[in-house]
Amino acid sequence: MLSPLGWLAQTEAYSSNNWWPILLLIGISLILFVLANYLNAVRDLGSGFIHARPGKSHASAFLQSPLGLSFRLQRTAFIFWGIGMLVLGASYGSVMGDLESFFQGNEMLEQMLIEQEGYSLTEQFIPMLLLIMGILATVPPVMAINKLVAEEKKQRVEHLFARAVSRTKLLGSYLLIAVVNGFMMISLVAIGLWSAAVVVMEDGFAFSTIYGAAMIYYPAMFVMLGLAVFFIGFFPKLTSVIWIYLAYSFFVLYLGGLFQLQDWVGKLSPFGYIPRLPVEPLEWTPVIILTIIAVLLMLLGFIGYRKRDIEG
Repeated sequence: MLSPLGWLAQTEAYSSNNWWPILLLIGISLILFVLANYLNAVRDLGSGFIHARPGKSHASAFLQSPLGLSFRLQRTAFIFWGIGMLVLGASYGSVMGDLESFFQGNEMLEQMLIEQEGYSLTEQFIPMLLLIMGILATVPPVMAINKLVAEEKKQRVEHLFARAVSRTKLLGSYLLIAVVNGFMMISLVAIGLWSAAVVVMEDGFAFSTIYGAAMIYYPAMFVMLGLAVFFIGFFPKLTSVIWIYLAYSFFVLYLGGLFQLQDWVGKLSPFGYIPRLPVEPLEWTPVIILTIIAVLLMLLGFIGYRKRDIEG
């Protein structure tokens, strides 16, 4: 009852059909709207009723560095995305014990699995599940590196370049945070998935199996970061293209089997080259090639960022 969503559950739709939670939600919503409108009308322009606490008179040595400043700007998002990835992994892990009966006889869902003889339906579902989680875990690190473009558009990086800060150091700071961010996100997904699955499954997976199957997507995430750095270096106005590319990867790899798409369509995404552990054998060649491509894209991005004009 501490959540409005819990109130909706009290309606017991299709059984008791209680209307009082809905009427209560509508009534409280109207009261809050009226109260908010009144407070907005009487408050001082540009001020709030709860005043912010004064900050420290001097910043710490870490905060005075480009790395410390960029991390401070993204600390809250980093924490909440991490919690979200952990909960996401745990939510899927909690249903692992019932997947066999859930998939049995469902032809549409079975088309989305990585078919391999000698493996259970649950084991065949793990690669597809971790593929989707790997793509979702790519969102926060890409947001972290694109934060630099947002700061540039708001004309905030000029204050840093007015000091003894090079463009390479600034971009490197954001890239380091994004790389660590991606590593943490995919790790938290694997930890959440394994910790919940081992509780509900009679014969659960080893932690190394789940963690390895999740971390194998890190090179593909690395390519996405490399592409983001490349756009920042040469085409800062096109950084949003990375989101279209990520959405494309999600669609063709998650729904490709359902729509019977050709294999080459999935190979246009770096995630399409990742071996589907633990069903498929581990192949290091595509992993190494993806890593090399990511590094080359990053190097080109650094070169472009050093030479191009700073946008306002």
